[in-house]
Order: sequence, then structure tokens, then C-alpha cells
Amino acid sequence: MDDEGRVVVVSNRAPSIFTRPSAEERRSLPVGGLVSALRPFLEASGGIWMGWDGNSDGQEGATSTTITEVEGINLASVSLSRDEVRGFYDIFSNRTLWPILHGFPDKATISYDSYPVYRSVNRKYAASLIDLLKPSDLVWVQDYHLLPLGHELRKLGWTGKIGFFLHVPFPPPEIFGILPWARKLLTLLFDYDLVGLQTQKYVHNLQEALGDEFGAVLIADTVHYQGRTLTAHSFPVGADADAFREMTLSQAPTPVSRFLENSPKGRQLLIGVDRLDYTKGIIQRMQSIERLFDDHPELLGRVTLFQISAPSRVNIPEYAQERERLDSLVGKINGKFGEVHWMPIHPLHRSFSQQDLAHLYREADACLVTPLRDGMNLVAKEFIASQTSDPGVLVLSRFCGAAESMQDDALMVNPYDFQGTASAIYRALTMPRPERQRRWEALFEDVSRHTARAWCYSFAAALGDA
Repeated sequence: MDDEGRVVVVSNRAPSIFTRPSAEERRSLPVGGLVSALRPFLEASGGIWMGWDGNSDGQEGATSTTITEVEGINLASVSLSRDEVRGFYDIFSNRTLWPILHGFPDKATISYDSYPVYRSVNRKYAASLIDLLKPSDLVWVQDYHLLPLGHELRKLGWTGKIGFFLHVPFPPPEIFGILPWARKLLTLLFDYDLVGLQTQKYVHNLQEALGDEFGAVLIADTVHYQGRTLTAHSFPVGADADAFREMTLSQAPTPVSRFLENSPKGRQLLIGVDRLDYTKGIIQRMQSIERLFDDHPELLGRVTLFQISAPSRVNIPEYAQERERLDSLVGKINGKFGEVHWMPIHPLHRSFSQQDLAHLYREADACLVTPLRDGMNLVAKEFIASQTSDPGVLVLSRFCGAAESMQDDALMVNPYDFQGTASAIYRALTMPRPERQRRWEALFEDVSRHTARAWCYSFAAALGDA
């Protein structure tokens, strides 16, 4: 897009990936869902990406913005104070909205002090952004942290197009309605020209919530309420399939590729790649692995799970507790089944580069994507994009957004059903090559067609037409 029709992306966090100058350095950085999806689009089209700089040394209420140009993209960084980070990010975004949106109300913190901070930080983002905008810009707001941003921009006089995309699930209305601010938050969505969600089910949940709260009327795909309208569509996020394909076929050695080359012949590899988060079902996955070895002792010494659990929100108590539970359970399983030269589970609590992930995906006999709830989950799509002529099998939770388009050819599981999941993993490990190839070819066709780039352009085009 030219300078007269820019896309302006606003997210909670400014993407540090763009601050690395060389392509080689960028490729070595850990992969992230939102950055993976938006980076190819912005590198090709230019524009602005604005977000928090990740520090907590800013002044409360200050709206100064640091702008850096990298590869034709203007990066606008907002600073937050320690109190703003705590109220806006730590508490309301991640301890209130996150568990409710994922359907875990028992883990939600209802803090009446944090909601005003959440709203004030969104006003700060709007005040920092408004002077950077041109009348023809399309403003694209990302995720639940910034749900009120469209409203705040309208209050400052912005009349251009604003779209909002929710990367996480939208729950059934009886779950969302637990929030004391549910009605206020739903009202704020009417300031957007277009609201995007990952799946049609989430669109339906949002429309039902609007009907329950306001008695709003649904006509076609637009909700009408007191002269205002809200249009919501599903725009499933895709992976950067070409990039993973290229890295998979690359012969460039990495420590991970060298390790895999030196692994004993005949040993089968399972892989799980997640942020360390209670929504990802990692604890339940470990219990399914224990059941797998209980049921099939012939697999002992022959099958290893590499479980990558990148640290996440380490200052939030629920996440520290999840790490302790996971470490304890992995220790128990390794102690129960492990041998001197083999352990059933290799827990890896750090991020890995895209290149290393591509090599792991390529060599894996099965990828376990088994969240308890997830908006989409790009790992499933990256795994499929990374397969070659002897493909592995995708074991996929029915409770993530990726299931909507992948359910016919992945092995679908209920992650709460340890026995059923263990049986699916065993089936993946013993599946004949012709069936693996057939399933992979169908999945690869979907992944290669619905890419990150296609997602970006389809939302931007729909917002422009809204």
C-alpha cells in the first residue's frame, strides 16, 4: 500500500523482531504468533506498528512516542509506568480478560482497581497515535488488551476506518457475562467498522452475547442496536508457510539439526511447542504420555517427547504454579520410565528460533497440539508447512481454532481424555506412510492457501470496504 493508504497496526507490545537489522538475525529470533502473521505483510506493504516498548520506567499518563523506521516500517513505541503495567497488563489483561475469554472463570481475578487503569492506558495509546494518522489510514487494533482503543480514537475525533481483531477465543455469553464490565466492553465494539475473530463459532458467541446484553438484532452478519451497527466476520490466522517450507529444505546446520542427525536410528520423536500457560493443556498432555507408556511398554526406549514450554508471564502467580506442576509431573514420569541412555520427556523451558523449530517439525513423527482452549494455534500450521515426503502426523485438540479447518485430516482429540489422547498418539506413531501422506497433502493444501499474508490482506480489504 502506498503512503496515502497505509495500514496502521496497534498491538499491546511493539515487535522487537523488527529492531534486528539482518535477515539472518531475524530468523534466529523466537517465533511469535502475532509477529509471525503480520511481519510478512508489513515488510511488503510498509506502514506503522505501534505498541508498548516493554519497559516499566515511563511516566504515568505521559503520551510521548518514540518512532523508529526499520525496513520501511515506522515503529512507534509507547512507554508505561510500573503501576500502568501492573493494572493494565498484569492484572486486567492477563488475570481477568485472558481466563474469561478462554473459558476459565475460576482463574479470573476480578479487580475493580485495575479496570480504570486498563481504560486509562487505552486512552494513552490513542493520544499517542492520533497525531501519527492520516485521513486515508486503516487502523487495525490487535487483541483484547486494546479493545477500548477504537472508542478512545473516536473520542479524539478520528473518523477513518478502524478494525479490531481478537486473536483469542470469544467464549459463550454466559461465560463472558461473568465480567462486571461485560456490557461496557461490548458497547465499545460498536466504535469499530469491522470486528474479526478466528472462527465462525467465536463470531456466533459474540453475536449471542450482544443479543443477550442489549437485545440487539442480527441481520445477515451485522448486529443492529439503537441505530448503531457492528459487523463481525471470521478471519482465521495463517502461518508464514513459505518461510517454514524454505527453512525446512535448508541445509544450514543448527545445534538442533546436529542433535537430530546424531539421534539413534529407529527412535521416534514427538514434539510439543507452547508458551507455558494453563490454557495450553501441557499438564494433560504429560498425563496422556504417561498413559501411552503404561499401555504400550514396547515403546519404552523408542519414543521421546520434546516439550518446548517457553516461559510466559513469569511474574503472575498462576504461571509460576503451572511451571511447578509441570516440572513435578515430568520428573515423576521420567523417574517412572526413564533409563540411563533414554528419557521419555525432554522438557525445554525456553524459546527456539524459527530455523530450529522448522528442523524439529520436519523430523517429528507427530506434533501434539492439544490446548484446552486456543484462539487458533499456529504451531499446527507451521508443523504441516515443515513436512517433507515422509510426513509426520498432527494430533490436534478439538478445542482450538485450527480444528475448524483441520479436523478432517488431523487426529482429533479431547485433551481432557488421557486415554483417548494416548490412543491417538499411538495411532500417529504406527500410521502407515500412505495414510500419513494422504492426510498431510490435504492439510498442506489448506495451510498453503490460507497463509499469514492471505489473512492480513483479507482483513485489510474487508476493513477498507466496510
